[in-house]
Amino acid sequence: MPAVMPSIAFLVAGADAPAGAASNDNQIRLPQAFAAAGWVVRCFDRESLAADGQRLHASTLAGDALDLAGFEVYFQLGFGAQATFLDRMQLLKSLDQRRFVNTTDALIYQHGKISLLLGCPDVPQPESHLANDPDKLTDIVRRGGDWIAKPPASSFGRDVFRLHRGDTNTRAVLEHLTRDRRYALLQEYIPAVAHDGEKRVLIAAGTIVGAYRKQPTDHRGNLDAGASAHPTTLDTTERATLRGLSVRLGELGVRFAAVDIAGGKVLEINVANPGWLKTYEAVTGKDLAPMVVAALTRWAQQSEGTAVDADDRPRREAAGPAR
Repeated sequence: MPAVMPSIAFLVAGADAPAGAASNDNQIRLPQAFAAAGWVVRCFDRESLAADGQRLHASTLAGDALDLAGFEVYFQLGFGAQATFLDRMQLLKSLDQRRFVNTTDALIYQHGKISLLLGCPDVPQPESHLANDPDKLTDIVRRGGDWIAKPPASSFGRDVFRLHRGDTNTRAVLEHLTRDRRYALLQEYIPAVAHDGEKRVLIAAGTIVGAYRKQPTDHRGNLDAGASAHPTTLDTTERATLRGLSVRLGELGVRFAAVDIAGGKVLEINVANPGWLKTYEAVTGKDLAPMVVAALTRWAQQSEGTAVDADDRPRREAAGPAR
């Protein structure tokens, strides 16, 4: 009897999504890599999710309406429309969350800068403060130090400012960030970023897939804000930190994420749809999507529990909270 091929359902932007809805090629690259590895792949328009009684279904990108139950793995790429996000997460919550690469709870709670601060206290990270009160945040800056001020869940380097004691625009910047009672994050600036840049690392189900370096032109490490990408390697301390973090992320339902690290400290975790693979191939000539598939296949086969490096050599570590 022929072996039954495993199946994976991708939830992605549909053909009618606004231009720029997908900021990378993950929804093309990853399905192709899974198919090449022998998986049955279906890509669904995430905005087409619907329920008939207890039956959850959606339309594929080819326009076929299919039942969503029964897939071995579910892989959400991106948030989709803000207006429908929470409803879609409630619908997907009805499926077996153990089969999600990143669970619905992970997309709701673990994206952005707050999750690292509150959810991973044992991971080395910059001193951080979060509030929607500009007076409180202004007082912190005026006590001294070098700070990055930004929204806790923004992307692409938008509204990111560097502040010092004595800056005349500190109050205005923080009033802008906390307008309409929005929250703002003050994060200790890491001096190493100026000359060494940040390292962006991809983690897939406990595997450290690889890293590239982002060299900023100002205080923002985002490629969309002008930073350039370069090949890099991870040192022993960085690997130890990231292995511990990968275990913690698995406990939180995160099995595909990009992590920014600089000066030995983790700056943030990118969960929704990190565009790491395309950039890594651009700077190294290597497509590591097959390595992601291999790591997620091991996880799907319930062989997870050991953090590994990208060369697939097991690292026998306790599967407990990061230390």
